[in-house]
Amino acid sequence: MLKRLGKLTDYIIFVLFLIAAMTVVFFNATSKDKASTSESEVAKEISLISSALVYNMDYKQLDEIISTIIDNRSDIQNVTIIDNVSNNIVFSYSLNREVKAFTMDYMQGHSLPIVYHGELIGSVSVEFKPKPLPSNNNFHTTTSFIVVFFLLVLVFLNLVFYSLLKLSISGSRPVSFGSKKFIYLILSCMSVFILMTVLGGYFILEKNRGVIENRVEKYLQKNITDFNRDIKRTKNTLESIYRQMTNKATFQQFYSDLVYAKYSDNAALYDLSYVRLLNSINQYHDFGINDNASFMIMDVEGRVIVNQGTGIASNDIDKTMNSAFIGALAGNAEFLTPKKKRDKQSSQYHADLYFSYPMRDHTNKIIGVFFSAIPKLPFIYYDVSQYNFGLTGELIAINKAGEIVSKCRFPTNNQMNCGGARPLHSLLADDEHSLEYQEHLELFNDYRGEQAYVLTAWHDDLNLMIMSKMDSVEVLDSFYEFQRGVVFILVVMSIFTLLTTMYTLFLGKKANDKLIHSNHGIIKRLGHAAEFKDNDTAMHIVRMSHYAKIIAITHGCKPDWVELLFNAAPMHDIGKIGVPDHILQKPGKLTPDEWLIMRQHPEFGARIIGSQDNELLTMAHDIAIAHHEKWDGSGYPYGIKGENIPISARIIAIADVFDALTSERTYKKAWSQADAEALIISESGKHFDPSLVDAFVLSLPEIKTIRRTYVDNNEE
Repeated sequence: MLKRLGKLTDYIIFVLFLIAAMTVVFFNATSKDKASTSESEVAKEISLISSALVYNMDYKQLDEIISTIIDNRSDIQNVTIIDNVSNNIVFSYSLNREVKAFTMDYMQGHSLPIVYHGELIGSVSVEFKPKPLPSNNNFHTTTSFIVVFFLLVLVFLNLVFYSLLKLSISGSRPVSFGSKKFIYLILSCMSVFILMTVLGGYFILEKNRGVIENRVEKYLQKNITDFNRDIKRTKNTLESIYRQMTNKATFQQFYSDLVYAKYSDNAALYDLSYVRLLNSINQYHDFGINDNASFMIMDVEGRVIVNQGTGIASNDIDKTMNSAFIGALAGNAEFLTPKKKRDKQSSQYHADLYFSYPMRDHTNKIIGVFFSAIPKLPFIYYDVSQYNFGLTGELIAINKAGEIVSKCRFPTNNQMNCGGARPLHSLLADDEHSLEYQEHLELFNDYRGEQAYVLTAWHDDLNLMIMSKMDSVEVLDSFYEFQRGVVFILVVMSIFTLLTTMYTLFLGKKANDKLIHSNHGIIKRLGHAAEFKDNDTAMHIVRMSHYAKIIAITHGCKPDWVELLFNAAPMHDIGKIGVPDHILQKPGKLTPDEWLIMRQHPEFGARIIGSQDNELLTMAHDIAIAHHEKWDGSGYPYGIKGENIPISARIIAIADVFDALTSERTYKKAWSQADAEALIISESGKHFDPSLVDAFVLSLPEIKTIRRTYVDNNEE
């Protein structure tokens, strides 16, 4: 049995080691997203490679090189290269064979100008396949881990219960099978196990949620980074365009004439110079700058020289320190802070983005500031609203006043109206900076009142806050799916554990009850066998067993211990098997030699029972060896006294003497019950334990009933 339990322990240790190893491997394994290039980076690469080929009109070589680039990538959906001189598409590729030029009506991709030796000669547009929200790639791996982990835990649990069952049946147990302690132990183990699995499931779920949120934070940050990079590219492109336009001698001459006519009030010269300036600007109509565009030119004093269109007025120009006007006078091209504008007819609002550029003369001296609305061409400006991603993801621009100044993905009443800034009020500060921004992922209610994950960053060039957001429902979709899986596993595991435990306990109880019943039967038969050598019937051991039980209960002994006493009592005289019959059945008084042999029967009984780790047999051994010891130490076989005598033997001593006195034997007649009671009481403190004698006296009514019930002339 010990060898079997040793092997079982090895199995348990192996399973525990396997569980620990799986846990360490799982939590040390971190999923890292593979870095991938963006549309703008691919467009920049193609722009650099194709510049000389477009300039030299080597379209065959261009086709071979760009086709090779596309063949080596799996994420490109559309590529278009346009020659600005001929305005023709010189290269096109479409995954679905639908050629698309990137125009105002089609701005899903990314465009860049093609520049050769500082001259704009064309544009390249690149569109990737739609970007899905990055999913939790480890979802199925994690789910498999959870399933295997809990299966191993269940195996471990069943091995533990199996070992406990074997230990219980073997008799080598600190707690009796089926006892209250055993039940409390099992319930405690199950409670701890279920608690640990629930806590483990919660920890894994929280880690999974953290991984998802971390991935989404990087994804939201990437969109802000892409926008910032595109704005920087827009600024560089605009500087290149305005530099070429304003550095021309004709443009500067027309501007000088306008300044002179403005200051001299020469209307005719002003009108003529104005028309000539517009014609000069119209040469850049391919870049969105023409006589229909809104622009304004100020001199270095801040006076308006030219104002074309209604999009911008002198009142819109901030001339305070750190403004775009002052920055332009310092030689820096800058963006103007967008302001919210509303179309009264459609109730839609928009915020055009304006750009300021310092105009210089041939001596590099700043002679004015050119303010112009940024042309909404795909290779110049990529609108914030075009950065939508996933099902609910979007970028939003918010000014210092807390107003949304960009188009919303989910406008109110199918218009561009995103509603008021009230849902974003928590982002407003009371200090002079007007706005705070979140450097880490946060949960907020957006302009629709929907809870969303938000990441914000302040854009210094635009003087705006850029918010990258996505609905929490979409972000946590895989988490909720994973959560349902874990909960399902926990429920199934708990039910399976309970059923397995109940079934194991049921089988164990059946086997244990059968074993106990068999042991008790053997003990009783052995007790009867010994008693039949001394008496005609075995009713003596039945009566004295019940007497002992009643006395123990009255004395306050625990029920489990009382039951053991009741079942061990029949073995008290098992040693009489070793005493010859002529001594046991002698009708007269025993001789000294015969009495010496008779006094050895406690030792005979102890040797017959032997040393056992079974509680019942251990008690039977104590009773057999010590039930003839006396409280004052005058008993046999060892003459021990007082509480050194096992309490089980002290109780049996009273029950045995009382029944022996009131029973008829071959060598004596039966005493009256009153005389027997008087003797027991008189021997208190001498032969018997005084406290047990008191319990005997209190138990006399039940003892009398037992004596009337189990009489010698009845069959067992």
